[in-house]
Amino acid sequence: MSQGVKADGNTQTRNKSKGQDAYHAPADQLFYMVGKGTILAVPREDMPDLLAEMRLLESVVESQQQATSHLKSCQDKYIQIKQGDYFKPEDRVVLSESDSAEKLESEVVKAQSALDEANNALIEQMTPLTQLSDNTNHISELIPIQRRGGHASAVGFKMTYVRSQKIQNHWRKYRLTSQADTTGGDDSVITQGKVDWKKLKQQLTDISGSTSIKTDIPWFDDWMKLEDQHKELFQWSEHINENLQIARSYQSGGEHDVDSLKVDLSAEAQLMRWSYGASGLSGEANPFKKKGAIKASGHAELMLAEAKASIDCYEPPGGYMMAFAGMNLGMLRSHTILSVAGGIGASIAAELNIDAEFSGSGAKVKVKGVRGSSRGKDVPGKQTVDMSLPDNSQGGELGAFIGGQLEATVAGQVEWKSPESEKFEPFAKIAPAIAGQIGIGGEATLKISYQGGKFRIFARAALCYGVGAKGKLTLEVDATLIYEFAKWVTYQLKNINYKKLDFIDEVTFEALSNMLTLAVQTGKDIKEFMYDSALEIQNTATEMLSALESSIEAASERGELVERINANPDILRYTTPDSKGALLYRLMQRNAFDNLDTSNRTTDITDRNFWRFGYMTQRKRAIIRTFTWIQSQEEYHSVMKRIKPSQTEKNLTIEEGEEKLLRFLALGETGWWSSHYADNLKRFYNTLRPTASKGEPIVRNDMTEYLTQLETSPSFERPCFNTTLCKPLQETYRA
Repeated sequence: MSQGVKADGNTQTRNKSKGQDAYHAPADQLFYMVGKGTILAVPREDMPDLLAEMRLLESVVESQQQATSHLKSCQDKYIQIKQGDYFKPEDRVVLSESDSAEKLESEVVKAQSALDEANNALIEQMTPLTQLSDNTNHISELIPIQRRGGHASAVGFKMTYVRSQKIQNHWRKYRLTSQADTTGGDDSVITQGKVDWKKLKQQLTDISGSTSIKTDIPWFDDWMKLEDQHKELFQWSEHINENLQIARSYQSGGEHDVDSLKVDLSAEAQLMRWSYGASGLSGEANPFKKKGAIKASGHAELMLAEAKASIDCYEPPGGYMMAFAGMNLGMLRSHTILSVAGGIGASIAAELNIDAEFSGSGAKVKVKGVRGSSRGKDVPGKQTVDMSLPDNSQGGELGAFIGGQLEATVAGQVEWKSPESEKFEPFAKIAPAIAGQIGIGGEATLKISYQGGKFRIFARAALCYGVGAKGKLTLEVDATLIYEFAKWVTYQLKNINYKKLDFIDEVTFEALSNMLTLAVQTGKDIKEFMYDSALEIQNTATEMLSALESSIEAASERGELVERINANPDILRYTTPDSKGALLYRLMQRNAFDNLDTSNRTTDITDRNFWRFGYMTQRKRAIIRTFTWIQSQEEYHSVMKRIKPSQTEKNLTIEEGEEKLLRFLALGETGWWSSHYADNLKRFYNTLRPTASKGEPIVRNDMTEYLTQLETSPSFERPCFNTTLCKPLQETYRA
């Protein structure tokens, strides 16, 4: 008889097959316990509870990732509305007509609350987990062995997860050949780093012949007779090996041994794969898709075979306002690449907003997740961190992750929102803590020093990650970043109206100012003056400025400086008051050879300076052009006090500096057809704004743009987003 279906749903036999499955009585379900060399048999009466556990562990991870993705979407929309036209077309998100800043601000707050709820639900399920050093209750990775065959799907298997505490003692376990975790050794299922299907199949064949499993699981023998491609475990071994091969392709050549990469079946690896959503990442059928949302500020690429992930994130979203002693200094954020594995990777995946605690002094920066909350973080651009205050952030650790053996490698940079580009630009990169320098900042929460040819920034983690970040970190500025760092420092001076930057020590600030002076004097790139010590830079600058009396070379160099400034005044844009003072002192020095140098007076009859009475009119023009870059009366005062041969010498009074300068500008001036530079300088001072604008670009003060700048730019506290190239990526992340 053929097979048919009765009204009650039971099958009956007919002569012709319709291709329907034959009915089987309920039976125990089998699972392959990854890393245990064991087949687990779950009694049919216990399967509903186990399925509920599996669905719960899958749903709490997926719910957190969906909530994270939703928060990112709300933040992106809010940033785009606040940022205006600065978004590149490829970075834009779709906005509806009803979207407004007020509406999206409310949606961000709601999305933060929803993410907190999702995270709390995840943490609730993690709480019973024991530490990785304790095998009592870990996440167990299971591959179901289906009793019915058929054509394999695109994946052919599903990775499922349960807490080992839910695995009952009375459930039968069938040991395969290996009695140990299959992470290595001759009796494991790993050969040359890959899952060896032949070994695993032989182990399955061995137990299928045993009387015990034949009696307990009568259908297991039929499952063994299926073609390999129809077996879930075969599909699993194929896919996990393919995933490993992708990882190996990234490590071709160089110092890396590609064969050192291997499939990781350890308890830590299982924990991490679950926490990154391997059982059904955001509803995807294929858990071996690499990319998935992991944080509201970035994404993660997970290599399931190794249980390693790279997290590429911008933190905090939109940036935050950095303050020092109550004074707002501009927007910062970090662009970070975290390479994580095992328990540490799971710790970061399970936590919010990359609240990270940095520690250690070895070759790598160590990091682990610290329990945080998105509530109270405010919307993008409205977070402020005063770096002069001690770290009072609170956070709790997840006990299950304490004792994780694998560390995170962090490559990244801190970025500032430049008033010129209205985009985030990197100015320092995260560096390993260097032996002997850990305590150099003492209790300071932000300190910048100069050592070994690099500027070093010692700060609490909030400098990179904003509100809530814990611990301290070290950043460095090398030759690749010195120009942007100099710009950042110059703008910090402008934002506080040229007072002292308390987080930069005097020797360090002098070193930077000397570098800027030497770069303008010689026409070379500033990075060429990053010597071994600040003292060497100081000596070079002093020596150059002190050869004044009889040297024809010194006169020639001053003439070249005059030509360089007059041809391109923009080279003075980012000079500090100290650097401007040193250059003015240089321009005012003269000897007999200076009088003969044609650079100091033009021979061009079309230039009005050719017809004016006065001494060294081109030299005076260079002096005035130096003053066109002064941004406020306070900077003018600061420059006047620093017209001296060396930064180590005592400052002048404002009156002493003015008198010295005006005396030089008045040389040779006579009658109405002179340059009148001395009188012009006095009038010029009165046109300067008393306080420098904040958040506005540095422009020449003889331009209309300077006169029309607002006291504080509307974009100063505006959130921003743009992608950047992570400069330490090649040297750290790919290493």
